[in-house]
Amino acid sequence: MQHIGIMSSRFEGDNIILIGFMGAGKSTVGRELERLGGMCLIDLDSVIVQLAGYSIPEIFAAEGEESFRDYEAAALRSLVGVHRTVIATGGGIIGREENWKIMHQLGPIVYLRAAWVTLRRRLAGSQGRPLADAGLELPQVEELWRRRLPLYEQADISVDTDDLNAPEVAMSILQKIGRREGNINA
Repeated sequence: MQHIGIMSSRFEGDNIILIGFMGAGKSTVGRELERLGGMCLIDLDSVIVQLAGYSIPEIFAAEGEESFRDYEAAALRSLVGVHRTVIATGGGIIGREENWKIMHQLGPIVYLRAAWVTLRRRLAGSQGRPLADAGLELPQVEELWRRRLPLYEQADISVDTDDLNAPEVAMSILQKIGRREGNINA
């Protein structure tokens, strides 16, 4: 296994934070980064479930989206102090300024960018996505994506995922971070 070291003078932390819309591949790419980069992986949704004591769809159903966002912010705050970890976030984490501050503290924020046609194809038939499963029609989901685009674009690094598989996206991320930091160790 190739080990890629990530040291940072530009970024505060040595973690990688993945952001993007649902279906962008954050969890899948996170697993590849874990494998290729010799890092740990934390899926923020799992931390939220631990904090709340029940599933994300149950949080949305019982308490609503705003309460879920509170759990999400608390889960992110709980990760301050982790090192050499890939953090796969939920698609809406970019909606609160406090989350941006914490993510910047943790490490480089990487936006997994995908065109709507790609996301629509990936979301077709998927389950366990509360905003997509909440009876929103496809045009409403697309509108949510469009509203979030300017926030996603504020990431430190963007990687287009439309024509790449997960290992290719992971290598692209590691190369971009390495180029910026000048520290890829084979």
